[in-house]
Parts: sequence; structure tokens; C-alpha cells
Amino acid sequence: MIRTNKNFALGALWAIFAIVIWAGSLVLLRFGTITHLNAYDLTALRFGLAGVLLLPIVVRQGFARDRLGLKGLFVMIGGFGAPYIILISYALRSAPASAAGAVNPGIMAVSSVLLGAVAFKDKVGVRHVAGILSILIGLLIPVLLSSAGFTGGQAILVLTGLMWASYALIVRKSGVAALHATAIVAVGSAAVYMPVYILFLPKQIAEAPGRDILVQMGFQGVLVSIFALYAFNRSSELLGPVTGSTLPALIPLVTLLMGFIVLDEQAGSIEAIVAIAIGIGVALILSARKHVSSSQIQ
Repeated sequence: MIRTNKNFALGALWAIFAIVIWAGSLVLLRFGTITHLNAYDLTALRFGLAGVLLLPIVVRQGFARDRLGLKGLFVMIGGFGAPYIILISYALRSAPASAAGAVNPGIMAVSSVLLGAVAFKDKVGVRHVAGILSILIGLLIPVLLSSAGFTGGQAILVLTGLMWASYALIVRKSGVAALHATAIVAVGSAAVYMPVYILFLPKQIAEAPGRDILVQMGFQGVLVSIFALYAFNRSSELLGPVTGSTLPALIPLVTLLMGFIVLDEQAGSIEAIVAIAIGIGVALILSARKHVSSSQIQ
């Protein structure tokens, strides 16, 4: 019991660390797309630096193809690497940061619980179902109450949430350690994406102020691509895959606040209701952890 409680406390701290960084990342991505940088620039800044910093880990440990296989490696790099960030950046050109903070991690949390039930026979109890329904209601509220309906940006965010959940499932199935998984995504993305970006993709980075480039590079390339991804993987190891993959659904609450402070995005009653509904859903799923066996949270 002592070990279990310690694991939960440490896992929660790692998850909070990741949540704060990811919420800030969405705000900065939104800022970049509405100012000087395009989606391709932001992706290059994110993985170019992270790939170089984490290359020694991949050189020592490889890409874990014996455990991942080519398909698993492709899903990991695509699901949470360069394609994921390009899609998020495109979505943020039309969707506010608060929308990304709600739809993306909300879909990820729900998908992770359902995929875990199918792939690993995880027990899904009444509280899990109630939590999933609360999160889905929160995600549907803007669609039902907004005159714009379901936008293209929101559709992209749903897709990225599914991609994130697929990444988490592959990491769990393969048993790749947190830092190794982080390095595989960063180095693999850099190796595939950077040559394509340099040779073929449109760029706006030359027009951007040096300060903006350095801020995005430091935040996206170091804090998000290395520390936040490691923290997420570590929290899943300590909390168990269901709980660890559910906590990021709390990102709407943090993104809402950061979006108001940094971007002056006004949060109305709809945004507040969404954040509350998703927060309740997360709380319900987390409260069900006592029904999970200790072997699942070691």
C-alpha cells in the first residue's frame, strides 16, 4: 500500500508537469500560427533540436524494432511526432487554443480507456463509463451550442486525439521505457521530417523575429518534446495506463487560463462548462483506480 501510494503521488506530479507544459505548448503554437510562423516551421523547431539532444539515446539503444516492429515504430513516430504537430498547428489556425486543449486530450483519454479494454482486457466499470460520458458531453457542447457547428479544425483535433491514444497504446504494448520512447519519437521525426522541410516545404521562419524562434525552439523543442513527453510516459508507468492516459484530459482547465493570459482569448460560459464537464469526467475515471489491481499500477 505504501509503495502504491508513493507511485500514485509521483505519477500525479509527473502528469501535472506534462499537463502544464502541454497547455503552454498549445498556446504558443496558436501564437505562432497567428503571427510569424507556419505549421512546418513550428514542427521543425520542435523536433530539430529535440532530435539532436536525444540522438545519443537512440545511438545506444536503437529504435527498439525488436519490440515495436516496423508498424509499431511507424505508429509511434506518426502518432505523436511530426505529423501530429503539423495537424495540431493547422487546426490552431482556425480553432482557439482552448478548443485544442479540450478536444485533443479529451478524445485521447476516452480512446485510451476504450483501446485498453479491447487490446488488454482492462476492466471498465461504471465510473469509467460515467467519466467517458461526461468527457464526451463536454466535447459535444461547443458543437451543439455554437452556430458554426463542427468545424474542420475540430475534426483535425479529434484525429490528433486518436493518434495520441494510438501512440500510448503502442508504448504500453511494447514496454519501451519512458526516456527511450521519447527519444525514438524525437529522433525518428527529425530524421524523416527535417530533410523534407529543408528541401520542399514552404517556410516563414526567415521573416520571424529571433526572439519568437528562440522561445518556440526552447519550449517546443526542449520542454515539450523531451520533458513533457518523458513526464507523460513516466506518469503512465507509475499510475497505470488507464489513469496515466486520462489525466491529460485536464489540459482544458489550464489551457483556458493560459489562453486568456497570453492570447487574450476570452473564455465564455460555454468554454467554462466544457472545462468543468471534462474535469468531472477525469475525476470519475481517476476515482475508479481503487478497483484496479496493484499489479496494474506498479
